[in-house]
Order: sequence, then C-alpha cells, then structure tokens
Amino acid sequence: MKIRFRRFFSTDSAKAIKADKFGYLNGISYAAPAKTAGAGDMCCDSTPGCRGLCIGEHAGRAAISKPGEVSPVMQSRIRKTRFFMSDPQAYINEACHHIERLERRAEVLDKLLCIRMNGSTDTPYERLKIEARGGLSIYEVFEHLQFVEYTKRFERLGNVPSNVHLTFSRSELNESHCREALARNFNVAVIFAGTFPTHYLGYPVIDGRLHDLRHLDPKPVIVGLEPLGKPAKNDRTGMVVRDAFMHTQS
Repeated sequence: MKIRFRRFFSTDSAKAIKADKFGYLNGISYAAPAKTAGAGDMCCDSTPGCRGLCIGEHAGRAAISKPGEVSPVMQSRIRKTRFFMSDPQAYINEACHHIERLERRAEVLDKLLCIRMNGSTDTPYERLKIEARGGLSIYEVFEHLQFVEYTKRFERLGNVPSNVHLTFSRSELNESHCREALARNFNVAVIFAGTFPTHYLGYPVIDGRLHDLRHLDPKPVIVGLEPLGKPAKNDRTGMVVRDAFMHTQS
C-alpha cells in the first residue's frame, strides 16, 4: 500500500494534546472542510454560519499564512480531501494503517487510544465499507477502540456503532434538532461568546474546552465551546451564541 501522508492523524494539536492528562492518546484527522478543496462536499449539513467560521479553515495552524496565500497546513488538508474524493478506498485503507501505528504508540505510552476521524469535516464513515477489510466500516474494523465525532447530520444520531460517540453540533439553523437530540439523551455542542451560562435550552452546560474526549462527558448536557479564530469571534450569523443568558431555562 502506498502511504501518501506521513501524518494522517494529529496527536499534538491544541485539542489533541489535552487528552494526555486524562490517560489518552487522542488522534484527530483534519481535512479541508465543506467545499474548500474544490472536490465535493465534506460537510453536507453545514450552514453559512458554520462555513464562515470553521476551525478547519479559519483557526489554528490552518489560518497561519501570508497575505494572499493558502497556509501550508490548509494545502495539506486540501490534498487530503482530494485524496478521499478521488479514491475513498485507498484513503480509508491508509487511515487504517495510521490507526494501527497509533495503537502501537499508545501501547508503548501505556495510554488508551481515542480517534476522531472528522476533525474539521462531517463524513459518515459508518457508510464507507472497506473492501480490503471484509466490507467493514473503519469503526467496525477497530471495534475495540473509542471514536468520537461532532456532527450536524441529525440522521447519524443512533445509527452508528456503539464505539462511536456522537455529539450533535448546534448551528444558527438547527435549534429544533438540538432540542430533539437532547431529549434523546445526546449531547449538543454550542459555541458561546464570553462567559458560559450554567444552563442552555434547559440543560446543564459543561466546559468542553478541557479536552476533546467527548465520550467522557455526562449526558444529556450542553458542551460549551469558545469561538476560535477571528471570523468566529466576530460572528453575527447566530452560529456563536451571544445571548446565552436569555435561554438558560427555555
């Protein structure tokens, strides 16, 4: 098998590194979000607000570039998305190879391994069956591992293998789905400007900035996140909640 990416999963990003103190090695795969790679849509249920402030493009290392240029990190993510779109079987097989390497590393470090396939995308990998792995999805191939995902694809809730923990992600357009997800015992991630409220939509708010190991969270709760990157901090689409204290009980 030809290996195209030396680093398929990040274990030292700002999010991933926080897992260390909880006894985990956290591998997060980042690719170009939505239609930014010009090769299909990696986030079919994204919204204008979501796309306008996506951390996969507008925050962290992806946003570090010279004026008028695309950052090296973003260039790599674009290549990754184009690889997926052009040859999903080769892509997912390479992902398996890198997960196996992370398993060996976690064993040496005496840590548990947690994988996030969608660090900046929203692809339903449970639907992609791997021909070289007996027609199983990547979640089924590694059924002994914990996967975590944020998703705006409401139909995924309750329809993934038991080792995949889904947190539904709020946008400026999906509050009804957020309420339904909470009622069904799923957590909802919400980006708050400023101080987090104690409750939102009638549910307790926890601090999601402490780690990205969402399977460790109690249920059902609101997972509070902060706006990252200049577009998020300046957002006025409603994607970032700025009137949270008006909705603490409603």
